[in-house]
Amino acid sequence: MRTSRNLQARRDGVSRPAMGAVTGVIIGRMPPSPPPDARLYRWRFGTVEFDEARHELRVAGLAVDIEHKPLQVLSVLLRHVGEVVTKEELFDQVWTGRITVDHVLATAIGKLRKALDAAGEDRIATVPRVGYRLDGPVERVAQGQRLGTALSFAAGQPVPGREHFLLERPLGRTLGSEVWLARQPRSRDARVFKFSVGGERLAAIKREATLMRVLRDTLGERDDFVRVLDWNFETEPYFLECEYGGQALPDWAAGHGALGWDRARKLAFFLQVAAAVDAAHGVGVLHKDIKPDNVLVRARQDERWQPCLTDFGNSRLLQPERLAELGITGMGMTVTTAGSDSSGTPLYLAPELVAGQPATVRSDVYALGVLLYQWLVGDLRRPMAPGWERDIDDPLLVEDIGRATDGDPARRLGSVADLIDRLSSLPQRRARDDEQQAAARHAQHAQRALERTRARRPWIIASFALLSAGLLASSLFWYRSEQQRQSAAMQAARAEAVTRFLSDDLIGALSPGGAGFERDPTVRQMLEQAGAPLAARFSQDPAVRGGIHAALGDAWRTLGDRERAASHLRQAVQDYGRAFGVDDEQTLVTRYGLVRTLAYAGTRESFTEAERQLREADRLAGRTRLEGRNVVALYAAIARGQFHFQQLEIEPSLVAHRRADALQRALRPDDASMAALIRSNIADALLRSGKAEEAVPLLQQVLADPLLDAKRIGESTVAGYRVMLARALRNMGRYAEALPIAQTAAATTERILGPDDYTTLVQLSLVASIHDYADDCPKALPIARTVRERMAKRYGEERQATLIETGNLGFKEYACGDRQAGLDYLRQAEGGLRRHFGQDNVAAHSFRYALAGHLATEGRYDDALEMVDGLSVPALTAGDSTPGWEHRLQALRGQILMQSGRTQEGRPLLIAAVAALGELGTSEEDEMVAWRRLLGGTGAAGN
Repeated sequence: MRTSRNLQARRDGVSRPAMGAVTGVIIGRMPPSPPPDARLYRWRFGTVEFDEARHELRVAGLAVDIEHKPLQVLSVLLRHVGEVVTKEELFDQVWTGRITVDHVLATAIGKLRKALDAAGEDRIATVPRVGYRLDGPVERVAQGQRLGTALSFAAGQPVPGREHFLLERPLGRTLGSEVWLARQPRSRDARVFKFSVGGERLAAIKREATLMRVLRDTLGERDDFVRVLDWNFETEPYFLECEYGGQALPDWAAGHGALGWDRARKLAFFLQVAAAVDAAHGVGVLHKDIKPDNVLVRARQDERWQPCLTDFGNSRLLQPERLAELGITGMGMTVTTAGSDSSGTPLYLAPELVAGQPATVRSDVYALGVLLYQWLVGDLRRPMAPGWERDIDDPLLVEDIGRATDGDPARRLGSVADLIDRLSSLPQRRARDDEQQAAARHAQHAQRALERTRARRPWIIASFALLSAGLLASSLFWYRSEQQRQSAAMQAARAEAVTRFLSDDLIGALSPGGAGFERDPTVRQMLEQAGAPLAARFSQDPAVRGGIHAALGDAWRTLGDRERAASHLRQAVQDYGRAFGVDDEQTLVTRYGLVRTLAYAGTRESFTEAERQLREADRLAGRTRLEGRNVVALYAAIARGQFHFQQLEIEPSLVAHRRADALQRALRPDDASMAALIRSNIADALLRSGKAEEAVPLLQQVLADPLLDAKRIGESTVAGYRVMLARALRNMGRYAEALPIAQTAAATTERILGPDDYTTLVQLSLVASIHDYADDCPKALPIARTVRERMAKRYGEERQATLIETGNLGFKEYACGDRQAGLDYLRQAEGGLRRHFGQDNVAAHSFRYALAGHLATEGRYDDALEMVDGLSVPALTAGDSTPGWEHRLQALRGQILMQSGRTQEGRPLLIAAVAALGELGTSEEDEMVAWRRLLGGTGAAGN
């Protein structure tokens, strides 16, 4: 928690004679009077009006956009109008309890003067080396009463608004703000409550609540952040309720002997703290107040210690627009205090902050570097004074701390990830340094031996001079190429690690005599074998580790295991982010690949995460994905197309895939796999949009394209194209052509991927549907039952794919004679899709539309109308972009009403709908025939 200083202000109110609630009083210079004034006023002078109750400054009736701190300074000056208020008094009353730097007061005064100068009111005078004075006269009007500036809590009291918790002990106090530890008497559960009566401290705890939601919604629940559980910002005293994160680092370290730990243990602990800061930076949150008191420590279940980063009340969100993207209300984010970037504890303030520059990632790195120094020397209060290097006996750590705390931010480490990488690779760096020092000692020894022979062998002098000249030239080249040497060393180490991974961990384990050989491994077992040793083998090389995780993710996705694929791709995104940056091209491409994989997974949770990852990738990519002809734009278009397609949002999917197609042809014309993916989705979208006549020539072109030959893209991919061609032919009524194409493709896929693979089952479902369209129930029904059974067994009853196949089976059961079973399956599919994937799920509305018609056929008119009432035109249009869905719904309602005997209600609806659909020419012929027959003939629509 933040360390507090309970500073007593000299006076809190206006110096004035005793008076009642006087309004409209003109005030000149008045003698001082000690009693504090708890009232709030509206002040006027010239064209300026300042309302303390609303904390609003107006000039000539117009509100002035000015920060919180300058207005607090104005309030103090007004309450001592005509008097000199010293700098110390202003700091005590405006910045009470917050250690800050001198220039913030000058900044606040400057902003006030700028606002007042606009009104022609040059009222604020500077008294050199003393303070400031606001000259009168001014008018004040009492507006209300403020709470006392000190909260009055005592141990044992119930928490206001949380009476089942009792206050136990204070953890920190400032003027108008207190932090308490509270416990539930029976369970002994601990909570921390941060109380405030208003003002800046209220804004701080609101800001903390907002930023902790950003961290949680973006990063998930993490043990290295203190969780915010609840808050009360409605009634005073306001508070923030947090979990108990443990003792502050200084208290915990003193009580558990941690300051005496060995260096390796200290570094491991510090890296946990740095990882939390790095994670916050990764989602755009600067902490801005990193110090020992804001690191809490608690015991974990495995009896290890868990550091937790806390107190985000002074933090900053680098991209505030993300709040809207995440659906988070920006509490406390609209008040930016004057000089807020330079408030904090001076020991940990980066020099650029003291100079008035804004906080950046590098200023947090500076504070973290100071904390590292203090932690290693075992003194969490020691400043980094000149000569601090003598306290650290490891040259590499001296270098790391120096790079983290460099006074020039341009030369400082650019990110916390850089510091983590340096500290994590200390053993390897130390080994390289030892080798270089050994080589230098050997060269020095050789030089001395050569010098000893100089007198005995004069001819050596010339050789030595020549050698020295060569050494000088080599030194210059060495100096210029040190970075290249280090890069080459890293690449050599990386190549060796990859070679060992392939030879020892993968090929060795799966070769004769290896641990995996005896099992006669399948492709899946080989991928499992490859993934197991990654963390250990490449612990110091996130770039290589990320590349292998990305490759494994793509492989598992191809094999249909979406969960494993997503797990590897999440890790790849994290590794690439650490290696290259979160907005690097490789990181963004991998994140877009993760979006595709999550969309394929087909669960409500995976769609939710896919949407979040897509928004995050788009935010990081910026306008590059929209305006550029680049790889990021290409992968962004593919991901967006797949995200929409898997939710059966066909029109936006088609738009995105067509953009991807144009980019692929321009940027990756020879990438067969990518071309296959994009064109297959375009063809599929055309089919689902009822445009089979467009899909057939496209698919024929694809199958004839040499780029997409089976030898290049694989038999299973070509089988997928053939399946789509079969679907198109089925939709055009050419069943005899469609059936053998679909059967052959499904057999090929089953041979390659297995009988229970998702792709195999979807293709078998198509075979069943062709039989169904051809009215061959004895062949359609057994296949549909098998598909639904295998889908449920392999992927679960609640998966979107399983529920869709459940609905498809319902169609066939109903058509083939068991109508009740068909209705039950359709209800199960429709209800499950809405329950698990939202009320607007496209497939759910498609099944609901069919269910309404079938219920009407069964004479269950009330149930049918209830189904119609819950249908959504946008959802139906998203699943089938054919226009006229509002008219189809109207026609269906009219049909049901007429069938139920309510002809006067239903007939006008049906007549109007049939006429509108006839003009559009988009409704199916069977539907129109049935509706016209119900109306009494083809001409009835006009009656």
